[in-house]
Amino acid sequence: MADIDDLLGALATKVPPPALAALESEVFQGLARHREQTTARRGMVLAVAAAAVVGIVGSVAPSAPAQAEPLFGVPQGAPSHLLAD
Repeated sequence: MADIDDLLGALATKVPPPALAALESEVFQGLARHREQTTARRGMVLAVAAAAVVGIVGSVAPSAPAQAEPLFGVPQGAPSHLLAD
């Protein structure tokens, strides 16, 4: 069995692989991507929750009966008003 000191000494003399230099930037990019995904997911959950609350309150809350009257009334010169009279 090899001595650990000999193995560590041999490892210290080797040149590190070039991919090791880019490892730090890849880790930070992954962390930023994860943070963005978490923020987006949190926003979607908040939007769904708000829509659910509005839908539930809108269906439970009492409302006035529907009215078929126009918003500003029919003008006196409108053809539909002239035909109805």
